[in-house]
Parts: sequence; C-alpha cells; structure tokens
Amino acid sequence: MNDQLVSWVETLMTASVFYPVLSVVVLIDCILPLIPSETVLALAGAWSGARGTPNLWLVISVATFAAIIGDNLCYFFGTRLINMVNRIPGESRRGKALEWARKNLNERDVSTIIIARFIPWARWFVTIILGSVGYSWSRFIVWDSIGALIWATQATLLGYVGGWLFQEQPLIGLVVGAALGIFFGFFLQWLNKVWERRRLAKVAAE
Repeated sequence: MNDQLVSWVETLMTASVFYPVLSVVVLIDCILPLIPSETVLALAGAWSGARGTPNLWLVISVATFAAIIGDNLCYFFGTRLINMVNRIPGESRRGKALEWARKNLNERDVSTIIIARFIPWARWFVTIILGSVGYSWSRFIVWDSIGALIWATQATLLGYVGGWLFQEQPLIGLVVGAALGIFFGFFLQWLNKVWERRRLAKVAAE
C-alpha cells in the first residue's frame, strides 16, 4: 500500500500538469477554504527535498500568485458575501476565527492581513470583511502579496526540510513538514497575542 501511494504521489509530482493543478487548489482554498492548501505545498516541498522534483521555486511562485488572485477575488466579492459571513454561529470554530479577524482588523490591519494567511478560515474572513467595508485596495494588495509570499515560502520550505531529512521516506518528510507548518502557524498566533498584551500594557501605562 505504501509503495502504491509513493508511486501515485511521484506520478503527480512529475506530471506536467502539476503546477496548473497546484494553482487551482490554492485558488479554490482562497474562495472556499475546506481543505488547507498548505498540505499540498508541504507535500510538494517534501518531494522536492527528497527527489529534486517539482521545482521548489516554481512551486513557491505559482502558489504565491494563485493566493494573491484568490484573495483579491474574495476582496471584490466582499460586499456580496458579508451577509453569509454574518450568519455564522459565534460559538463555532469558524465563528471564533471570524471574531479574531474582526477584533484584530480594528486594531492593526497590516499584521492581521499577513498573519491571517496562516490561519484557516481567518484569511477568508479578513478578505471578505475588508472588501465589504471599502478598505483601500492598493493598500490591501501590497500587504496581501507580502503575506502570500511569506505563506507560500514557509509552507513549501518546511516541507522541503522534512523531505530532505527523510529522503528515503518522503511520506514521513511530508508529515514532518506539515507538523512544522502547523507549529509555525501557532507560533505566529502566540506572537500576535504577545504583541497585543504589550500594546495594551503600554496604552494602560500612558
């Protein structure tokens, strides 16, 4: 079973249609975030680290541009989708992500746009909310592009490290890379909370 899975993944990674498929997966994840596209990036990175294919920098470039296009589509659909967003139950996992997005956008837009890229559903809510309130598009595309580049680079490179460390077992490399990616996402959220506590403490002191 393991050999069959490895063979199937290798066929996908070496296929000429892999990059178009990757762009579609990332684009769909932006518009309808049901399956995190970070998994595919980690897999591509792990295979690149273990087998030398697909091309690491091409994966990062394709994923970055697809993420930018997808985020901007959500931004422009913001006014149409905000009513659906407002109906999400507050106690659900998505509801909590929505609350995080709204709270942080009110206090610091730039860091929220970038950090939200690493949090499933939060990045979707952020783009929808910003589009619905008429947030400056020129400002949005600059910071969203930076966030998309950092997101694609870290997800792919962490997978690459896992694949390079476990060259004989690239599937283990995928797991290691994905675990590193999840840890990085939690680290960013923790760092964001630390910054918020320090900001509130500074405001209180003043």
